[in-house]
Amino acid sequence: MTPVINSILTYLVVDFLCIAFSVFIIKKLTTDIGSELEIRMLKIMLQVFILYSLVDAIWIVGEYGYMRFYIRIVNGIVCFFSIFLISVLSFFMFIYTEIRLKTAFMKKPELWIIASVPLAFSLFMCASSYYTGWIYYITPDNEYRRGPYYCWQMAIVFFYFVIALLRALCCGAKETMPMRRRATFGFALAIAVCFAIGSLQMFIPGTPLIVIAIFSGFLIMFVNFQQAQIFSDALTDLNNRRRANQYLETKFNSPLTEWPLYLFMLDINSFKEINDTYGHIEGDKVLRIVAQALRMTSQKYSTFAARFGGDEFLLIGESLYVSSPDELINHFNKALEAEVAARRLPYAVTLSIGYAKTDGQSISIVELIKKADDMLYKNKSRAHSAAPDNRSIMQSENRSGKILVPFF
Repeated sequence: MTPVINSILTYLVVDFLCIAFSVFIIKKLTTDIGSELEIRMLKIMLQVFILYSLVDAIWIVGEYGYMRFYIRIVNGIVCFFSIFLISVLSFFMFIYTEIRLKTAFMKKPELWIIASVPLAFSLFMCASSYYTGWIYYITPDNEYRRGPYYCWQMAIVFFYFVIALLRALCCGAKETMPMRRRATFGFALAIAVCFAIGSLQMFIPGTPLIVIAIFSGFLIMFVNFQQAQIFSDALTDLNNRRRANQYLETKFNSPLTEWPLYLFMLDINSFKEINDTYGHIEGDKVLRIVAQALRMTSQKYSTFAARFGGDEFLLIGESLYVSSPDELINHFNKALEAEVAARRLPYAVTLSIGYAKTDGQSISIVELIKKADDMLYKNKSRAHSAAPDNRSIMQSENRSGKILVPFF
């Protein structure tokens, strides 16, 4: 085979392998490894990347004259999508970073508008380049060439990636929880790898480096998701049930555990009604708010916090730090109220809580959890019997346009 054929085949193999693995990643992405909004955004990014890879494959075949219908206008359209989709992906990477880091960006429409300005400028420049030749132009021989302002297009792409990288690094440096710090720096690594490899395309044109760069970023993010899933809950960034069971076994079997343990079980009241009325994205928000209140409580009382499953959470602490369980519960409730008030939610959020105490000798792990669970569900039954029908309240409030909905 000639060198040209080898080059085209290599290009196509890279493109279609990246497409195949991207489809595989999309199939594996579930809300078990992230919030619904986070997973939805990541899937959109992968779908745009698949589209870009297909366009890239068409371009390389047409550029070398192996496609009959690849006339000048078709070449111009393919080049437009090939260049502009990179801007779209970089913009989505920036947005995904804000979602992943859970910043205030998502709540401020004016920031969305400002962030979209470079993307809009890129669209204008790329769309007009067929006639102006600013970003690219097509020669009389129907060959693609970079235009005099191609560097502007790359500057927009670099702008989004650099901002996303700096945001991830700053949030990671400020993070106090080791597990969340590792996850944030791992995400920053994915952005850095994507940016570094993609930058080489500026100096080595005619190679599939951008496809390799973007897919490398997605692959690192996916691997980090899988690793974090072993012992952490992706939605709340708390420990998961597996890690909680391991922690309990360590505490029960360790000769260094001298102080009695308190185990708290917490369950969100009327959580199903929140999901049914406001949607699962709002339900995810509630879970993260509860997790943040638990983190604040855990830092004060040196406790172990975990999401036990669904809308159930768990706290484990030694009596050395937890002198009064009622004091800890009161602190948690105040932290939760502050988090809810800060976000101006259209409903109140409360939890039913049960706890049990052990010295690690006279009671087993299963018995400890059951004892706390029994107290939890007694309190939950008491709360439900004292509360009105939450579903009917929310439906009537929604119809009337009011926003304050109590949950007991």
